Amino acid sequence: MDIDLYQILKTNDLILLFLVIGFGYLIGNMKLFSVPVGSAIGVLLVGLFFGHYGLTLSTEFGTFGFALFIFSVGLQAGPSFFTAFMEDGKKYIALAALVAGIGFTTAVTMSAIFDFAPGFNAGLMAGALTSTPTLAAAQDAVTSGATGADAETQRQIIENIGVGYALTYLIGTMLVILVIRYAPRLLKMNLEAMARTYAMDKGLLVGKQDRHTTAATLPVVRAYKIMPDSYGKTILQRDAELTEVEGVVLKLRRNGELIDPDPKLELQEGDVLSIIASLRAHQWLQQNLEGEEVLDADLLNYQVISQEIVVLNQNALGKQIKDLHLTSVYGCFATGLNRTGIQLPITDEVVLNKGDRIQVVGEESHLRELATLLGHIEQDIVETDLVTFSLGIALGAFIGLITLSIGGIGIGLGSAGGLLIVGLLVGYLSSINPVFGRVPGAARFLLQELGLMLLMASIGLNAGGGIVEGLLNVGLPMIVSAVLVSMLPIGIGYFVGRKFLKMNPALLLGSLTGAMTSTPALAVLTETSKSSVPAIGYAGTYTFANVFLTFAGTFLMTL
Repeated sequence: MDIDLYQILKTNDLILLFLVIGFGYLIGNMKLFSVPVGSAIGVLLVGLFFGHYGLTLSTEFGTFGFALFIFSVGLQAGPSFFTAFMEDGKKYIALAALVAGIGFTTAVTMSAIFDFAPGFNAGLMAGALTSTPTLAAAQDAVTSGATGADAETQRQIIENIGVGYALTYLIGTMLVILVIRYAPRLLKMNLEAMARTYAMDKGLLVGKQDRHTTAATLPVVRAYKIMPDSYGKTILQRDAELTEVEGVVLKLRRNGELIDPDPKLELQEGDVLSIIASLRAHQWLQQNLEGEEVLDADLLNYQVISQEIVVLNQNALGKQIKDLHLTSVYGCFATGLNRTGIQLPITDEVVLNKGDRIQVVGEESHLRELATLLGHIEQDIVETDLVTFSLGIALGAFIGLITLSIGGIGIGLGSAGGLLIVGLLVGYLSSINPVFGRVPGAARFLLQELGLMLLMASIGLNAGGGIVEGLLNVGLPMIVSAVLVSMLPIGIGYFVGRKFLKMNPALLLGSLTGAMTSTPALAVLTETSKSSVPAIGYAGTYTFANVFLTFAGTFLMTL
C-alpha cells in the first residue's frame, strides 16, 4: 500500500498541526551559542519550513490559540497587576513603559527608513524584544480587519509578521545576553558586589536564605520527656525561655492521656511533649537540655508535608515573612517563593505581594491553618472554572469589537486588548475570591502554552510560502533594525534607571530583562551576579511589559 505522506499532511490539519508542534518543541530544546532556541521560535521555524513547501493550516487554529494565550497571560498577571505599587512598583511601570515605547518608536522609524512592507514592523519589534504578546496582538489585529486590507493583503501582512519575527528573535535574544554578560565588565562594574549591597539593604543575604533550604533546617517531629526545671511552668513560659528553638508543641501525653497543648497549661512531672522543629533545633534541645527522647507512636503520628500556598488574604499582603511567625506559631518553614513565575530569594525580610506562591513545609493540620491565614493551598483547587474562563474570552472578544469614531478614525482595543483586560480583571477577582474564575497554575500554564503553540504553528505554516522572498528582500536591513530595536531600549532604560530612578544596577538590569521579556538573559544575569536580586526586578517589570507590548502590537497594525 502506497502512503502519500505529503497528501496526508495537505488534507489533515490535525496531523500537520501537532507534527509541527512536536518537532518545534524538539528544536526549541536545542541551544545556539549556549542560548536556548525556545519552544515558540522552534515551532515557528518548523512551521515556516513546512509552509515553504505548500502546507498550510486553517487560520481558525491560530485565532483559537491566540485567545487562549492572551487571556491566560491576563489571568497570570491579574493578581499582581493592580497591587504592584509596593516598594518600587512605579519604577517598574515606568521602565516597562519606557522599553515598550522606545521599541515601538524604533521599529516604526526603521520600517520607514528601509520602507518595509506592512507587517514587518510588528515582526521586527516582537522578535527584537522577544515579545510573543506583541506578535500575537499584531497578527490578531490583521485578521480582525483593523488594517482595512483585503483578504490577500491580510495574508501577505501576516506572512511578513512571521518572517520578521523569525529573522529577529534570535538576534534580539543573543544581543541582550551579550550586553548583560559583558557590559558590566566594560563599565568596570562589580555586579556581584552591587547585588550583595542591595541584598544587605533589603535583608536578602544569601546566608539567611540558606537556613530555610538545607536539610538541617527542615521540620521533623520528635517527642521528649520534660526536665525538672520545666515543672510548674506553662508551655508559653517554657517556649519563651527556649530562644534557640523555633518550633511548636503538637501534643502532650499525661498519665497515659493525650492532651492538646494549651499555652496556659502547666507542665508536670512525667509529661511527654511532641515538638515539630528543625533538625538543628532538635539537636540543640538534646545537647543543651539533655532531654530524654521518647518513642511514642501516638505523639509521633503526624504527617509533615510540603505545599504551595497562594498569598491572597489582605492581612498578609505587604508583610515580611518574619511578621507571619511561620515557625514559632505554626511550626512551618518557608522554602521557596515564586512571583509571576520567577523564583525569588526566601528570607525573613521578603515582603509578600498578592499572588505570590510560597512553598511551605510543616505538619499538615498546622500548615492548612496557615494556608487559611495567607490564602489557599494551590493543590486544593484542581478544577478549572470553565464557565468563567469561556465567558471571559467571549466578553473580551466582544469588547475588542467595540470602536469609537473620532474624526472619522475608528479607535478600539482590538481582540488582544479586550481579552487581556478581561483576563486581568478575572485574574484579580479570582485572587480576592478563589472560588470565582479558578484556574490552577498547571492548567493555566497548559492553556497558555498550548495557545501560543497553536498560534506559532498557524503563523509559520501560513507565512512559510514567503520566507525565501522575505529573506532576500529584507534580510540585512531587518538585521540592522533588530540591533537598534534591541539595544536602544536597554541602553536608554539603563540610563534613566540609574540617573532618574536611582535603582541598584543589579536590580535595574533584571528589570530591563523583564521589560524585554527575556528569560534567557535573566538566567545569565543571575549567574553573573551570583544572586537572585535581578529576579526581583524581572518579576516587577515582566507583568507590565506583557500588557504594554500587547497593545504595542495592535497599534503597529493600525498606523
